This record gives sequence, structure tokens and C-alpha cells, in this order.
Amino acid sequence: MRQAAPRPDFYAMAAPFYDFLTASFLKTARRGIVRAARSQKCSRILDVACGTGEQARMLEKAGFEATGIDLSPSMLAMARRKSPAALTYFHANAEDMPFQSSCFDCVTISLALHEMERKMSTAVAGEILRVLTPGGKLIVLDYAGLNDRGSGLGLSLMGLVEKAAGRDHFRNFVRFIRNGGIEQFLQSFQLETITTHRALLGAVKIVVYEKKGT
Repeated sequence: MRQAAPRPDFYAMAAPFYDFLTASFLKTARRGIVRAARSQKCSRILDVACGTGEQARMLEKAGFEATGIDLSPSMLAMARRKSPAALTYFHANAEDMPFQSSCFDCVTISLALHEMERKMSTAVAGEILRVLTPGGKLIVLDYAGLNDRGSGLGLSLMGLVEKAAGRDHFRNFVRFIRNGGIEQFLQSFQLETITTHRALLGAVKIVVYEKKGT
């Protein structure tokens, strides 16, 4: 198995408090991901950038075979501490995942692509497609483009959180929004949009895609 190259753990300080700070306002959106996985009859699910494992635990509790992958040792330590033994976590870079091609029929990724530099997010999306089976489903939760007054308010509020995460983080967030959000970013990949749902005042979207090809 390929090992993640040593990198600074930017979430080391935040890991113990991450769920306390985010779980309540993300709970509805995370439930939406579980509903989407059910509606698409997913079975084996990979949660990319799983963090403390909150989404993976919800999926496992709902009866899915869930696996998590993240680059932060601190976040994964919290995930393993809070999760049942049936849940497997991998410390690895999502740009180079330690999985065979076409081995998951569903992949989820929440609020991660927007925080990456474009080269990195493109590589991660490519790896997601590699490990996803033909006809498999990608369920994404991430920021929408600016659409109306409601989404503008939601994005302004979320921008405060993004700004607190650091200058580079906030810069990537702003660029992602200005470029049209998650649907605009993923339109160049071999994906077909199945369903779209807005949440958090329209600031984010839950989008279900199907991988094209055979």
C-alpha cells in the first residue's frame, strides 16, 4: 500500500474540537448525503477527506460498507476513536489513493474540493473517478456559485468561517465561488448530473453524479 508523504498536519489543533464546532450546522446536509446514497442504492462507499469520520459513521450506521480516507493523522485519530471496528480508515493522499481502480460503487466528499488549489482538486477528482465503478455514484457536498440573495447571505456567513481557517484557505474559497462553485468545477469530468439539492441558505449544494463510461 502506498503511504502518504509526510506533510504538516494543519488540523492538529482543530481535531479535538472539530465535531463540536461543525457537527450541528452540517448535520442536515450530512443526512442528505445518507438519503442520496440510499436513493442511489449504493453499497460500498468511500468517504474522501473524511476528517473525524462523522459522515462515515452516519453511512455505516445506515447500513453501508463505509471506508474513510484523510491526510490528517490528528483527524483520523479522532475518527478511529469514535468509530466502530467495522469502519476502516486510511491515512493517505487523495491525489494518489491506495485503492484498486473501480472498487467503490459510491464516493462521497464534503466541503473539501473548494479548499484545494486547482491542480490538487483536479487530481483528487481524477482519483475519485478512477476508484469509482462505471455507473457508480459520486455524491458531493460543496459550495454553490452565487445564485441569488439567499445564497449570497449564506456564502457571506460561510466566508467568515473560511477566513478564520487562514489566508490561503480563504483565497481558494473565493476563487471556487467566483468560478461557479461545485457544478462548474466538475462539468469537465466524465460525469452525468442525477440530482441537485441546495442547503445552508443555498450556500452549498448536494449533487449526485453518475460516472459515465463502461
